[in-house]
Amino acid sequence: MIRTALLTLLLIAVGVGLALPSTGPWLGDVDTYLKVVLWGIPASALILSLLLKPRLPRPGPEDQPPGPLPRRLVLIAVAALAFAADQSFLGVSDWTGWATFTSSSQDQSLAKIGLTAAWALPLCLILSIWGWERALRGALYTGWRRFFPRPAAIAVSALVGLVLSLPPVIPGEVRSFAFVGAALVTILCREISLALLFSRGGGLLVAGLYRGALFFVEAFLVHDWYSLYFPAYSYVTSGTPFYVVRAASAVLSLVVVAALARPPRPSQNLDSGPPA
Repeated sequence: MIRTALLTLLLIAVGVGLALPSTGPWLGDVDTYLKVVLWGIPASALILSLLLKPRLPRPGPEDQPPGPLPRRLVLIAVAALAFAADQSFLGVSDWTGWATFTSSSQDQSLAKIGLTAAWALPLCLILSIWGWERALRGALYTGWRRFFPRPAAIAVSALVGLVLSLPPVIPGEVRSFAFVGAALVTILCREISLALLFSRGGGLLVAGLYRGALFFVEAFLVHDWYSLYFPAYSYVTSGTPFYVVRAASAVLSLVVVAALARPPRPSQNLDSGPPA
């Protein structure tokens, strides 16, 4: 328990430390700060989890170990549906005109985006599986699950994930309260979804793939212009209605995971009669 508690405190310290107003100027220019936040957080999570939890604990009594290939494929499909639900606010905002999409560069061709995806997407997936999810689910969730009920263990890992996700949302200052509010709801919904995917047979692989896809999209493809990230495209919003839809999309994605990623029912022998 001591190692799990220490890992929890150190991960919180990483998130809080990078979100402090003094951290950005101390690191130098914005590009350096961006790289430290983008790659340094999952790398730090990986290093800390390896130092304090070199061998990951086994799942709790109510959790499923990583399931067979068919089970994982089902959960990957669930994660894909949840991803579509999470990003559905983009279509709604484009249809309603509540957001305007702008390119971050005049030379933003599909070929350039493809070249970026060739190296960035695999790196995002690897760091999500072995950095983010190994620390938050493989070490923290399963570690606390040995001492607390399942909801409490999910809550701890989700809150630590929320703190680690603060620097891209609050890079030393609150730029928009509506953006921050919607972002916090989104992060919490995602962290709970990741814990459910992990504990219901997906393991690090399925949870990491889901996080990695979201990680790549927001860091390299499209994200809010208030965010620290500077992807290929950004959206400028018209205000509160957009952020309400953003939060609602995140809640919808959590509902998709909670409803469709239920553990398989134990098989019953229908041929056996009632006990004598």
